[in-house]
Amino acid sequence: MAEQALDAFRRDLRSWLEENVPGDLGPERTARLPEDERIRRLRAWQRRLAEARWVGITWPREYGGRDAGIPEQLVYVEEMARAGAPEIIGNLGIGIAGPPILAYGSEAQKRRFAPRILTADDLWCFGFSEPGAGSDLASLRTQAVLRGDYFEVTGQKVWTTLGHHADWCMLLCRTDPETRRAKGISCLLVDMKSPGISVRPLRQMTGEAEFNEMFFDAVRVPRENLLGELHGGWQIAVAALQNERGILYVVSMQILLKQARDHLLDLARERGAGRDALLRQDLARVYLGTEIFGLTCQRTLDKLLRMGMPGPEASIIK
Repeated sequence: MAEQALDAFRRDLRSWLEENVPGDLGPERTARLPEDERIRRLRAWQRRLAEARWVGITWPREYGGRDAGIPEQLVYVEEMARAGAPEIIGNLGIGIAGPPILAYGSEAQKRRFAPRILTADDLWCFGFSEPGAGSDLASLRTQAVLRGDYFEVTGQKVWTTLGHHADWCMLLCRTDPETRRAKGISCLLVDMKSPGISVRPLRQMTGEAEFNEMFFDAVRVPRENLLGELHGGWQIAVAALQNERGILYVVSMQILLKQARDHLLDLARERGAGRDALLRQDLARVYLGTEIFGLTCQRTLDKLLRMGMPGPEASIIK
């Protein structure tokens, strides 16, 4: 993108944010809201962004995006952080579910799911990891048996982010029990309101429950909700996980951590923490850790710019 066009993109986004960012949905305030109200209000914020095409900017225009390239993505993250914009509650759907649906889905699937992902009418979770298949995802055992015009799904998933709020799940399951590893895995798009699905939040030390375990007991999934080819789900999983740590993630994480670090250091100066030798060492470690993280982010960003996909450095970021 030419420099003048990029400047115009920045001005348009900045102007829109100045007029539309709600002052009562910052991170500290939303953290104090009851969970259901927080989700409801963040859905409404994302819907407003979608109506102006300021969400999912990398998506094709015909599906609600802006065909944004790398320079626009960098500007977008910078301006959203500068404006203190609320989080985008449907980021998982936009960044991980949406691209594979647009790449591998039928036209009917694209028209059905894409608009509702952008507006946060549908929130998405991902049924990938299992109790015995986390890092070794190819060993998953959740079964999906094809019975005419539907699949019958039985199995368990764990560490599912936002599973208790999700409307849909991108589910990896084994559709060919005679094969092992990556072969014989398919990707199904599962309505989380389907009978036979139970979700159990996993409480953390903070009392929050960001992660969940999910159980599928003879859940019926229409065959039309198969994404891509039967037994061809592994390449979809790879595509989804590559999108998990794309440019927006890398840059936004770097900005947020530096902001948090600088706030901590300002607070430490105000309270005279530097007079304590042990606290000085702790603060130095925080400072250096953030700088090292920033350099790792830059390595990942460089790989994305040169090769179009993240390298192994992205896993360190996560």
